Amino acid sequence: MKELRIGIIGTGMISGRHMTVWSNIPGTSVVAACDIDEKKVQDFGEKYHIPKENLYTDFRQMLKRDDLDCIDVCVHNNLHTPVSVAVMKAGFPCYSEKPMAATYADAKILYDAQKTYQQKLAVQISSIYNLQTRLAKKLIEEGKLGKLYHARSVGHRREGRPGLDMPFFSRDFISKKIGGHGPLCDLGIYHLAQMLYIMGMPELESVYGVSSADYYLDKRMLPKGLAYEVEDLSAGLARFKGGISLDIYEDWAMHIDDVGSSFIAGSLGGLKLIDVDQTGGDLARPKGGGMIIGGGMVQKPTLEFYGYEEGIMVSKVIDCQLNGRKEAMVNPRISLYNDNQVHWAAYVRGDLDDKDRIDSPYIAMQTALLSEGIFLSQELGRSVSAGEIIEKSVSMAVRKQETPWGIIEYDF
Repeated sequence: MKELRIGIIGTGMISGRHMTVWSNIPGTSVVAACDIDEKKVQDFGEKYHIPKENLYTDFRQMLKRDDLDCIDVCVHNNLHTPVSVAVMKAGFPCYSEKPMAATYADAKILYDAQKTYQQKLAVQISSIYNLQTRLAKKLIEEGKLGKLYHARSVGHRREGRPGLDMPFFSRDFISKKIGGHGPLCDLGIYHLAQMLYIMGMPELESVYGVSSADYYLDKRMLPKGLAYEVEDLSAGLARFKGGISLDIYEDWAMHIDDVGSSFIAGSLGGLKLIDVDQTGGDLARPKGGGMIIGGGMVQKPTLEFYGYEEGIMVSKVIDCQLNGRKEAMVNPRISLYNDNQVHWAAYVRGDLDDKDRIDSPYIAMQTALLSEGIFLSQELGRSVSAGEIIEKSVSMAVRKQETPWGIIEYDF
């Protein structure tokens, strides 16, 4: 097996989770790292044993190397498109953190860059790489749910605004310039993308949505000069061709204990999706055990089926984590579909091709289209069509970035 030599851009919290996964994947090695904060990248290099000569504050210098096989982009939302396009333009396959971008316009630019520069691209969406998603998709394709007509995408925290109530996360999360949007572009990517993928990527027709930032804010938690600039709640109703509707609820903070689970309903049966993976599964857990960086304990994706069998109403519980391990024993190749980074490494090596891989860039771009529909609907105060979203979408991506050592100007 050819060892993949990886360079990583961005050494904040999420890069630590990526590093944990890379350390658990045989034949992969992160050999270079970059961050605009020199101390941060030096500390990162020391922690992960990367020599000082392979540490950079300007990623453009790192991209001049000829001994890297691919690049892992771990910057924040409105930097995904400019940095990832630059990576592919420099001749490297690119694996980017989610969301693909904060707007559909930027997601489309990044999506099109694959073809422009003839490079491979993937977007981190952990929720679609496990048996919960595969089995739900299989049951639908086999007709076990009958005609799909409604689904719900749900994400909730009692109180957990990253960069505010969760101070170990970057303040960029609450910055309009860098973060772009709130929970719908954060955890919402996992729930919305999973729903779309399971349902076979139905074509969006229209969206009605609302967004707000009305949850209690103790301004003493904000350093002087810093504002809370994004939403803490987004909700909406989407309609797709074929008559499927999807109601969407995503918050970072809400004065309520439980808002229910995501589900898909059909004429013959329904599926409830419990404990959707949004941290990366078993490989995101450090060797020897412990908590996932920034994400707590490993989730346990479960499916509940409700429907009829031979005229009898039934309810079933499927432990997807347990069954997934058994599945991997019977079919070792399925392990390539159980983790984002394993899937990406196999794609870069050529063990998966464009027909075999899960097309995460397309899924992520369609998720961005749906998300932006909610924001545009909130802005206009009415329902919006898919065509309107595409027409009115405007780039939020960073074009000029000030750093401690100078300015980076992006061309994309």
